[in-house]
Amino acid sequence: MERTVRYSNGRQAVYQNGRVVSRTNYVYGNTVTDINRVLDEEPRRRPDVATRKQSDRAKNMNLPYVLFLVCAMAVAVVVIASYIQANAEVTASVRNIGALESQYLNLKTDNDEAYSRIVNAVDLDEVRRIAQEELGMHYALEGQIITYTDTIGDYVKQYSDIE
Repeated sequence: MERTVRYSNGRQAVYQNGRVVSRTNYVYGNTVTDINRVLDEEPRRRPDVATRKQSDRAKNMNLPYVLFLVCAMAVAVVVIASYIQANAEVTASVRNIGALESQYLNLKTDNDEAYSRIVNAVDLDEVRRIAQEELGMHYALEGQIITYTDTIGDYVKQYSDIE
């Protein structure tokens, strides 16, 4: 079956069995056609191959395929839920770290203040007076001081009395 379709832009197409056989812009005859006139309807288009295959697949959804899709969805839900839980744990840990840092700074400040009070409470002149008068201590004399130079380490061990 052959049919000819004329479009409003002056083009013409010849169809045979739903396929285009020829297209032309040339208008045959000795009369000018009315451009504003609505011409024959557009031919119905058949769906392309990809659309047809997709609809065929949708028709062929059997039980194993549906079970596979359900399992895939379940795995996706589990992964998303575990991600959200891990994200919540990280957020909670960050908040906990902030609270512990704040507590640490408060304790450090309290410790520094206590140390300052202890250092300021000790009167070194009183310690020297008690050491010299009550305990009998006195400063070393010139011949009693011996100096060492040690290049091996940063301290010296005394294994016997020095004469």
